[in-house]
Amino acid sequence: MSKIHSFDFEYEHNYSLLGIHSTLEDYRIAYFLNKNLNLHLSRFKEDLDFSSIDCTFPLFHYEDEATLTSWSLIANKHIFVSSENKLQRNLFEELTNTSFLISEKKEIDYFIKINGNVNPNDLQNILNKINKTKQIITSYSLDPNKLISKDYLIFLT
Repeated sequence: MSKIHSFDFEYEHNYSLLGIHSTLEDYRIAYFLNKNLNLHLSRFKEDLDFSSIDCTFPLFHYEDEATLTSWSLIANKHIFVSSENKLQRNLFEELTNTSFLISEKKEIDYFIKINGNVNPNDLQNILNKINKTKQIITSYSLDPNKLISKDYLIFLT
C-alpha cells in the first residue's frame, strides 16, 4: 500500500512592485523608463496570455547583470471590442470592454516588478526619477502580499 503525500505550495512574493499612472502607450512608457533609469527594457515576442481572465498583456523585460536584478513592465489594462459588441456598434458609439491584470488596482495603468535585492533608498530614487518624467502622472511602491490577485504577477522570477 502506497501513501499519497500532498504538498501545499504558496509562491513567495519577495520582489519590489511599483504602480504607474500614465496615459501613454506601453512602448512609450518603456522608452521613458529606459531613458530615465538607464534600463534596456525590450518587449517579449509574445504577450502574456491569461486564459482565466481571457486577455493578453504586453510584457517588457530587462536583466541587469551588474545589479543582479530583473525588471518587468506590464500593463494592468487590456481594452478590447468583443465580437458581440462589434455587431451592436453604431456610428457614434464604441462599445469596449476592459480587463485588468490586478483587478483590485484598476486605477494603476502599469506595473514594474523588480526581482532582486533593492534597498529602500534605491527604490525611493527610482520612484523619484519616474515621477520626474513629464509623461508619467505618478508612481509609487506597492506591497504585493496585500494584493488579492498577486499570483498574476508570477511570470518572471
